[in-house]
Amino acid sequence: MKIVYSPFYSNGYYIDLKKRKDCLLGLKVCGSNELLSELELRSGIVSQELSEPERLIDFHEALSGNISDTIFERSFKRDEVGVSRQLMAWCDSLLMEGWTPDANHCSDKLKDLAKLVKGVKSKHISARWKELAKHLENHRIFQEYDSIEVHDTEQIPAVVRNTLDVLEKQMTVNYIVREGSLPETFSLYQFKTRSDAYQWYLSKPKALQDVDVTISSDNCILNDMAIAMGQPVVNSTATKSNPQLLQLFKLGMSLFIRPVNVYNLLSYLQIQGNPLGGVSYKLARVLSDEGGVNKTWEDIIEEYDFTDDEGKDKRAEKLAFIEMLNKDYLSDKILVEDVKSFANKLARWCDQLLRVDGVEDERKEQLVVLASFCRSLHEILPADGYITSETLKAHVDGIYQPQSFTHMRAQKDSPDTVSSISQLADDVNKVCWLGCVGGDFPAYPFDFLNTSELASFEESGILIPSKSTFYAQHHNLELEGLKHVKELILVTWEYDSNARQEEHPLITELKHRYKDKWETRVIVDAVPNLEEETGQITVLEPHDNYQLSKELKEIRREKESYTSIGTLIQHPFDYTMVHLLKLREPQVGQLPDLDTTKGLVAHLFVEKLFETYGGNMADEYMKMDQDDIKKMMGEAIQQKGAVLLLPEYKLERQQFEGILQKSVTVLAGIIQNLGLEPIGSEVEINVDLDTIGAFYGSVDMVLKDSNGNLVIFDFKWSESKGFRKKLEENKSIQLELYRKAAQKHYGSQIAGVAYYLFPMMTMFTSDFSESSHIRRVKVKTEAASNDLFEEIQNSYRYRRDELDHGFIEDGEMEEIAELGYTKAGNDTPFYPLDNEKGIKSCPYVKEDKPPFVKKKATWNTQTNNPKEKKTTHPILKGRLL
Repeated sequence: MKIVYSPFYSNGYYIDLKKRKDCLLGLKVCGSNELLSELELRSGIVSQELSEPERLIDFHEALSGNISDTIFERSFKRDEVGVSRQLMAWCDSLLMEGWTPDANHCSDKLKDLAKLVKGVKSKHISARWKELAKHLENHRIFQEYDSIEVHDTEQIPAVVRNTLDVLEKQMTVNYIVREGSLPETFSLYQFKTRSDAYQWYLSKPKALQDVDVTISSDNCILNDMAIAMGQPVVNSTATKSNPQLLQLFKLGMSLFIRPVNVYNLLSYLQIQGNPLGGVSYKLARVLSDEGGVNKTWEDIIEEYDFTDDEGKDKRAEKLAFIEMLNKDYLSDKILVEDVKSFANKLARWCDQLLRVDGVEDERKEQLVVLASFCRSLHEILPADGYITSETLKAHVDGIYQPQSFTHMRAQKDSPDTVSSISQLADDVNKVCWLGCVGGDFPAYPFDFLNTSELASFEESGILIPSKSTFYAQHHNLELEGLKHVKELILVTWEYDSNARQEEHPLITELKHRYKDKWETRVIVDAVPNLEEETGQITVLEPHDNYQLSKELKEIRREKESYTSIGTLIQHPFDYTMVHLLKLREPQVGQLPDLDTTKGLVAHLFVEKLFETYGGNMADEYMKMDQDDIKKMMGEAIQQKGAVLLLPEYKLERQQFEGILQKSVTVLAGIIQNLGLEPIGSEVEINVDLDTIGAFYGSVDMVLKDSNGNLVIFDFKWSESKGFRKKLEENKSIQLELYRKAAQKHYGSQIAGVAYYLFPMMTMFTSDFSESSHIRRVKVKTEAASNDLFEEIQNSYRYRRDELDHGFIEDGEMEEIAELGYTKAGNDTPFYPLDNEKGIKSCPYVKEDKPPFVKKKATWNTQTNNPKEKKTTHPILKGRLL
């Protein structure tokens, strides 16, 4: 048997199969852990190998019992898990270099570390190496013709080197010293961006013919581009990755902290494969639409069918993953039992999925890690009692660590790749180093030692490299690796995602050594080896109209709303896509913006006042004390504006509460001064309107005057001048349709309609006299005589008739005067189209917004296509070029 060993071969390597064809069946290439497992197996030594989270639990337990009276005690109390992880890393580095806790120590730091290491119950990997070396002194596990080929000798930990020295007595141990020099044949290809470099590489240019192996440290992005270009993918690993599934741990635990972070809750609900099941999507929609946990949330849970495929009711099992939301924890009193119960349930859920057929290997890897996080937290938490939110967060942050997961597996005909020059085990004729940028050196593992401590180790025979020596060794490791290579192609880029990349130290070295001939070796912006497709190019032009199929012509809405009617009149294409075909923009599940959130809370607050006091709402509100107002407002915020409860919005919330309270006081005063009595809040109206048919509306407030006539208020959280302008131009579709619908619904005359803008504490109306906080808007002379409802009816009839005949007039960004709608309106009064200087407006063109974010970096001067429109439209319509 032949073993090829290097501490860098654990995550990949390159060997020349032709060169080693005589010993392939007996060849093993391995890193340190794989070598230890092989030797223990041959020796008959059984050792329990703990995972990283399990080791952390064990070390934390040792610290908990031995940390008192050490220099680490205060830090440990502030962050138990984080300090445990750091001290464990320090001890690992020392123990692998031969340090023993029983030795004499020159500092309190080392004495305290020794005390802590003695308290660890599990066997450290260095102890396994030492036990193995002792066993090998008296037992033969190899034959004389067996051999170990050892590479990168300077990087081998001391305990491993000692074991290899013992093995040398029973087999051949060859310490390979790479001879030769840096490759004389090399070239440097420089590109502006990573994307340009990858495109050139994947186009298989002539320069890359006969390349034996490619060095690439990030194959994930390379594979994404390979797929786009129709090329086979290579093995890739997502390093330091935070996949969504692992986020269940952090996000789930954050739901115990009060106030609940609604951003975290929304993210938790949207994780694919959430343990809640299908109801999580519905709850996420409620949260993103309404801004909080409220009655709609409860109704969704109550009505959802939790029956599984076998007919079993899984309601209790599923809802256990959000039951913490129903409990009012204090920030310093979170019940440990509840946290541990959730961690256990999440871990068991992972175990169940691991036993399910068809779960992808990549997902299984993540499930194993997620379960280990949960069990680690369960073990670290106290047996019972309470825990503070600060401590819980510290524990969770300490346990959670980004992980490496398999991203893609190599396909047929893909090139051989390694992630580092140090993974070349054999000589190579031709190597391409794709991405030779920056200086990716590991962190110095002995940074915690001072000069005197390093000196004391050297006196005791433990050779720990200084920081300068450590980095010099790693630089030399790359230079030594290049001695394997006959011909080298280096590929670099100047920018990666607009971030300028540093020059790799190797290139600096080569530039210095070959400065006289350097310019002849550099190729800038090489052209990819791509075939240009020829053929006729169809240029998309704006469409004035579209044709509907027979099936589409027959589709109608069950009920219209003021929004859908306005869309039909102004933008019939969008009406067809959104309101008829339901082709909406995919939901990204974002919470409402702050202004929308404030509006939702304000509406609910007024609704709660009406529910509590009915028609006497205005009078009773004036009598309410501050505590009752704050309590009711707090309930409204909890249900519709939970984002305002977050610490970062504390000032925003205080200002909002002050404005809302004053604004509702003004609103109550207006109601009193006009002699009105509220008779309904958030009133749902379903009526048949002439020409339009079934109509639905939700009226914010309906009031009754002293004559028994009705008044309609519509509330807005806005300071826009647009509402006043609508009244001036007699163009408020919403208020006019609500006026007609309420009149039919109640069978009473409508005395007036109005907008009330909460932030401005002002009512805008054309029906009531000017007074304090009421602005009577005078309708412009040219619009005063217009019958707005008749215009809406005529326009609706015209647009609906177009659709019935399979025709959609779009005409956005076209001359208003040339549109069929405008010409038809010369004889019949139509509702006017929105326009800008005679051009029909498009709601998705943002003239005041910056253009699309450019994919290319900003150093290039670009000229925009004069026909290109800046748009936020969710559906490609072919009208934007």
